[in-house]
Amino acid sequence: MTKSKTPDTLAPVEAPDHLPNAVAEVWREIVESNDLVGKVDRVALETYCTLTARLREARGRIEDEGMVVTDTRGKVIPHPALAVERATAEQIRIWGDRFAPLVKPTRKSGYIADATARTITEAKHLHGARFAGPVAALKTLAWMIDEAQRDSMEALQKAMTTTVPQYLKACAELQITPASLPTGVGVPALAASEGEKPAEDAKSEGASVTDFQARARARRSG
Repeated sequence: MTKSKTPDTLAPVEAPDHLPNAVAEVWREIVESNDLVGKVDRVALETYCTLTARLREARGRIEDEGMVVTDTRGKVIPHPALAVERATAEQIRIWGDRFAPLVKPTRKSGYIADATARTITEAKHLHGARFAGPVAALKTLAWMIDEAQRDSMEALQKAMTTTVPQYLKACAELQITPASLPTGVGVPALAASEGEKPAEDAKSEGASVTDFQARARARRSG
């Protein structure tokens, strides 16, 4: 009985026989960590593995021999492997995450992120591949705001001058109402000062930078 052959698209990506042991070891690590099967750019993968193996060798020599060495004239100089390490690391950075181990980040649920997701779902004009990138960016900004609130008051205050304005601008560009924090959710609402007229626009247009800052002060004061 003839055994069925594994299709090329499901076959493991084996390291070429000509690779040095150190490079082949990196190759197997990358293939396993990324579940690489089938047809891949083997030339690119071999280059990446070679760079990684070279970086490890340079770091190993520095660890064994120290950061400085003595040259032929007896002068103390930086270890030559430091330059190799720096140049190789830069090359690996240029290649980016093409063959880096896969990491599936997990995001905690948060009010701003959840409310933003619901708003986007209800915005029919954002459906389709055309707005996939901007929508993903907006969701990330919303998640970052929630993370800042979970982190600390310092992180939240920093977000007021960076992430929150970017979030509000992205909402405006996508023509949606940004998520706001209603009374009773997360932090207490601020009562209007005596003689101060409530802002009608805040009710219809959602959160603003000032609103976020006011709520942060209320949260800090107890």
